[in-house]
Formats: sequence, C-alpha cells, structure tokens
Amino acid sequence: MNFEQAKEKAVKYLVLTLRTENEVRNKLKKIDVEEDVIEDVIKYLKEINYINDSNYIDSYIRQCIKIPKYSKYEIKMKLLQKGIDKNLLEEKLESYDLIEYEKNIVEKLKNGKLKDMEPLKQKVYLYRRGFNVNNL
Repeated sequence: MNFEQAKEKAVKYLVLTLRTENEVRNKLKKIDVEEDVIEDVIKYLKEINYINDSNYIDSYIRQCIKIPKYSKYEIKMKLLQKGIDKNLLEEKLESYDLIEYEKNIVEKLKNGKLKDMEPLKQKVYLYRRGFNVNNL
C-alpha cells in the first residue's frame, strides 16, 4: 500500500473521533501497511495536527471530569492502554486539579453504593478503584 492510500485510510479512521498516535499506528499495521509508510503517514498527520496526543489527553480528561466516574489512577491507566507516552501523561495530569474531582466522586459513592458498607470495606473498595484513601 502506498503513502496516499495509507493516508486516506488513516484519515477515514480519524474522522469520527480523536485517536492517539499508537491507535493509528496499530490500525495501519493491522491492514498491512509497511513500517516506513506508516512512519510517513504519522509524521504527515502530526504536521497537520490530525494526531496530537497532548490534545487527546486534555480532551479525555475533560470528558472524564464532566462525567465523574473514574479515579485519577483509572484515567491514567486507560490513557496508558491507548499508548500515550507516560512522561507526557504525567505532565498533563499535574496540570489538572483532580483532588476535588476525586473527593466529589468519593462522596457520591459513600452516599450511594457504599452507604451500607462498613468504613474498612469502603476504604478497600476505594483503594481498589485507585482513589488515594489517605486524602479522604
């Protein structure tokens, strides 16, 4: 597959939603695009800002904050699974104040799902979900 065909496939993959560089790379590998062509396509898509992992992280975190469900740790793990660079992710997470966000989620859980649990079981549940139980 040549550069133009691979670029077209990648752009079609990116049309509906933001994707990480790793997701696009894996998609192109899956359809048997040669490695050097993949690198050229990725470079091109970065130049025109169709792929920007930094923007992807911001968008993902903002989305998670709007629908409070995940701990900071869960957000981090989900982004790492998508192939985001760990250093970039750490830097971006530091720029968000997620302490209040996590406190709100914990309060909702304590008033809902965890309401009838004893305190130790609550802490264990929250710890397993990635919440820092020392700050709560």
